Amino acid sequence: MWKERKKLGDDDYFFNKSMFEESQFSPDITPLILAAHKNQYEVVQLLMLRGEIINKPHKFQCACQECTNKMKFDKLRSAKYRLNAYRGLASEAYISLSSKDPILTAFELGAEVKHLSRVEKYFKREYKDLAEGLSEYVVRLLSRVRTQEELEIVLNKAGNPRDNKYESLARFKLAIRYNEKKFVAHSSCQQRMVSTWYEGIGVLERASWPKRVLLFMLFFISYPFLVLIYLFAPRAKCIRILRYPCVKFICHMMSFLSFLVLIIVSTAETSKTVSKDTTLFSKYPDIYAKYVQIFSTTNQTLYGIDFPMRPLIPTITQLMLSTWVLGMACQECSQLFTEGLRRYAKSWYNLMDVSLLTLYCSSFTLRYFCMIKAFLSVQSIRGESVDDLSNDLLYNEKWPFYWLNADRFYWDSWDPINMSEGLFAVANILSFSRISYLLPANEALGPLQISLGRMIKDILKFLAFIVLVFSAFMVGLNNLFWYYSMRESIEVTKHNFTTRAEVQFADVLATFRTVFWSLFGRGDTDVVKLGEYENKFTEDIGYIIYGAYNIAMVIVLLNMLIAMMTRSYQDITEDADVEWKFARSVLYMDYIGEGSVLPVPLNMLGLPKAIVRKFTRCCSKCCESNDNETPEDANPDVAPEPMERNGRQNGLNGARSQARSRDNLNLQLSDGHLKPADIDRRRSTESLPFGKKSYHKVMQTIVQRYIFDMQREAEVTEDDFEEIKQDISSFRYEMLNTLTVREKQHDEVMLKLSQILGVPISPLEKLKSRSGSPIKQMSIDEEFVSGPYDNNVDKSYENSQIVCEADINVETSNVEIEGSGCDRNEEENDKEGETKELGIENSANGYTKVSKET
Repeated sequence: MWKERKKLGDDDYFFNKSMFEESQFSPDITPLILAAHKNQYEVVQLLMLRGEIINKPHKFQCACQECTNKMKFDKLRSAKYRLNAYRGLASEAYISLSSKDPILTAFELGAEVKHLSRVEKYFKREYKDLAEGLSEYVVRLLSRVRTQEELEIVLNKAGNPRDNKYESLARFKLAIRYNEKKFVAHSSCQQRMVSTWYEGIGVLERASWPKRVLLFMLFFISYPFLVLIYLFAPRAKCIRILRYPCVKFICHMMSFLSFLVLIIVSTAETSKTVSKDTTLFSKYPDIYAKYVQIFSTTNQTLYGIDFPMRPLIPTITQLMLSTWVLGMACQECSQLFTEGLRRYAKSWYNLMDVSLLTLYCSSFTLRYFCMIKAFLSVQSIRGESVDDLSNDLLYNEKWPFYWLNADRFYWDSWDPINMSEGLFAVANILSFSRISYLLPANEALGPLQISLGRMIKDILKFLAFIVLVFSAFMVGLNNLFWYYSMRESIEVTKHNFTTRAEVQFADVLATFRTVFWSLFGRGDTDVVKLGEYENKFTEDIGYIIYGAYNIAMVIVLLNMLIAMMTRSYQDITEDADVEWKFARSVLYMDYIGEGSVLPVPLNMLGLPKAIVRKFTRCCSKCCESNDNETPEDANPDVAPEPMERNGRQNGLNGARSQARSRDNLNLQLSDGHLKPADIDRRRSTESLPFGKKSYHKVMQTIVQRYIFDMQREAEVTEDDFEEIKQDISSFRYEMLNTLTVREKQHDEVMLKLSQILGVPISPLEKLKSRSGSPIKQMSIDEEFVSGPYDNNVDKSYENSQIVCEADINVETSNVEIEGSGCDRNEEENDKEGETKELGIENSANGYTKVSKET
């Protein structure tokens, strides 16, 4: 029966409606999933020892037969099945006990649930909570790292859990790629990154500012000699300082600042490239003679008697800017080759660099094209006769003298120089905006730059709605006043007057300008007036539309945009430390590791050697891929696991055999989960005497510390006993007040009964009945009536005594955390912390017993 159901895809009772309708949990909630939801470590471990696992659901885009049938049968149940499964997989208890690499598992699982939060909008909040919980879990694991050695092993682990790969800050780079900001901003990760940042120049980190300035001046003086040595001997020890991350950052920053200075110098000298002193007559007298002859033959003076000349050669500043742009292009090509297209396109600054280089290359290409065209025009005029030049002028062709004239009154609107200057102006703005990439290095300017970036994102999101409203009112106003812009070609009688609406809404472009500038308070209130036309209805409709536009855009939408930007700034301010540390880490990691050593434009000096090196490396990789006998350890970037190496060098035979057995066990395990039989061996392998720690051993130790801390937080503490004492005291006074009220009510009832029956009952008899002493014989009716009340009083009196005694015992006794209960569980709990827990449990059980008796 089970095999048949499994063939049909109903192994989880998904298609059964009536079987679990009255159950407390849905059929997909297995005991392991339920225990994982509650983070019950003991229950999860016991169930995993029995072979239970949580199967990962199929992807959201999966189109297999099983997923198709489930979607057709019940979409909501299918979505909830996936959510419950991911809740179990994202549980701290399940990841800690099942995964060989909890950090990597949490990163990958966090990326999956973030993707599901974007595609499954109906459970967006739930999946985001799971992703947030995974980030918190990884941070808590990292907080259990105690030594620098453990931190190095955790952050340098690369590849899958089975791979014995270690690279510098590999796991830290992976956290940046997965956008795990809290993990990256953790103090341990920041300490490791800063130590790598100041590698080799640790004295600079602790030096005062005068000493830093002195060291910088010495480095600036020796920098040209270091560059020369690097070009001819890149492996020399004396130029190792050029490879330090901090030094590379300073050199690249100074290079970019120099580029900005060149832009400012180029702007200042632009007006000096053209002057009235440099004319055609002063520079080319022979060409000027032909120009005068053309005037005498054609009687036309297109450019005047003489005109200023365009620049024929670039300035030194323009050549230096061109060199910088070529160096930046080489740097971006190298980065694209190293990172790949997908990773390169994920960074907004990389896209800005591509736009920047495109604008600069287009601008300088058009400028150099005009210079080449002017030089060719000079040669053409010298080689042609006056008649040929006159014929060119008569047939309205591009006259060679056009490329020599610097008077822009005679230029075309799409002249290459006009286009070049426009592109150059936009590129200058992007260049100065690009400096924001360096601001996260400063603690004061970094959060402001992050807030600015977040506000720009809000503006781009809100821009879609603004464009919609803007387009609606612009089209409406243009359709309302279109006639008055074309009235001259329609009206029979010409009228010598002009209306405001005719000017402001003449065409689509004029309407756009009017509506756009009114958004910033630059519009007039009488732009819809029709003047001499007695069309009051159209004018009134124009007032209504124009007023509604100002209300909708200025009062509502702009204030809403301001509120959104304020909220973004507050969010950044609340997490300013985490956001700034993450942004600084992204900046630092661009300079940590192998990268461009020489800044722009010096990087072009080593370009030929770099091309040859990359070509030979690609050829060697192709040869290694064809050679199947190449050992895995031959790769210099892959370091063998320290545990395996130390196991072979250890002199103890028992330790060597245990190390080999554990290595064999690790090779037999899957990449994501531990086998149930291996869970019991965690503690036994922890005591193995290795010289150096392995990644598996360090992660097991960290997970054990985390589990012990979680269990310790769940224990009953002395503060809990103080709360219990307060609760008992308050309960005692409540019971005494209740008993007093009931005693008064009892006296009143007995008094009424004595008046009705005519038999007096003295207070002495009530006291005797409470103490158990014999009382006088009463009639059957009296005993029948008074019995239940006396019994209630006796029980209430006994309960009050029990409560008072329990409260006195708790207040006067000194609570011993290490109780006598440790003798009962001494075989199972072999640690001192567990004896404290048992003593607390005994005391808590005593309190429970007293509460039940009361």
